Amino acid sequence: MVKLIDVHRHLWGFEWFPPSHLRNNAEGLAKKTGRTTEQVLERIAQSPTMDATGQIAIDEMEHYGIDHSVILALDWGMAYGPEEDNQLEYEEFDRLTGEVSDKSKKLSWFCGVDPRRPRATAIFERAVKERGAVGLKVYPPNGYQANDERCFPMYKKAIELDVPVLIHTGGNVWAWPEWVELVARELPDLRIMMGHTNLQAPFETEAYWRGLQAARGKKNIWLDLCDWQALGAVTDENIPELLKVVRIFINTMGAERIVWGTDLPQAGVGSKARGQTERWVDIFKNLPEWGKKYNIDFTEEERDAICHGAAMQCLSNVKFDL
Repeated sequence: MVKLIDVHRHLWGFEWFPPSHLRNNAEGLAKKTGRTTEQVLERIAQSPTMDATGQIAIDEMEHYGIDHSVILALDWGMAYGPEEDNQLEYEEFDRLTGEVSDKSKKLSWFCGVDPRRPRATAIFERAVKERGAVGLKVYPPNGYQANDERCFPMYKKAIELDVPVLIHTGGNVWAWPEWVELVARELPDLRIMMGHTNLQAPFETEAYWRGLQAARGKKNIWLDLCDWQALGAVTDENIPELLKVVRIFINTMGAERIVWGTDLPQAGVGSKARGQTERWVDIFKNLPEWGKKYNIDFTEEERDAICHGAAMQCLSNVKFDL
């Protein structure tokens, strides 16, 4: 049976966000649904997405056949300026995420403290040494570039601690993959996963080519195929192109440099997102068979590398129980 590692998922509680972040999302949904903002906020608070216990994450993994997931903590507070922060202190996120991960051999987690936060490097180091974090999540869309000078003390600490970094790419100018390329060039010993490989728009935009171009030739970058299923990659009309893209990624980087992910939570029972993720799993677990349908050759070894081998290589500091 093919083992599957999800290198990119999340765990959230309702109190883990700045109030403005929740209200902004609720206002957008309210306009689409005809509900009031307060009604939407109440639904968000009660949704499966807001499960700080991790039990829904485990249930989802069992449903999809995912053997191990990496939870990426995320610090939204600094994006809202000095007037507002997360409702909980960031280090509380680390403590809670670490406690959830400690309960299951199927979970690992990354610290996600914003590099602009005071004592960010110390917080990251404590997360690894005392709370069991196995890497660092960097989220530039909150208002900084991956090559911001404030990030480098954390990158150098990651090298010292022998843990990888996952850097989000795509969505806005802060998250261009070219900034990640500059980091990879300056710190060749830093293991970097390029989150989303720059795709944060419909699959048809082909934004992933910029990610591939930035990563090409860099021995310390792994391409993260995460959340593409929610952006149209698994529709019937786009699957042939998806498989061509994966083939080119393999030819350019090697299958051992491509990691798989979901970006969950987003899929409830009976939802469109659940069906998308079910197909996303099926395509990669059965990559050679899917390729044959469209006259594209994939080997079992390439399938295994994307499904788990590349993740185990990048996350060489993690003892996976597969």
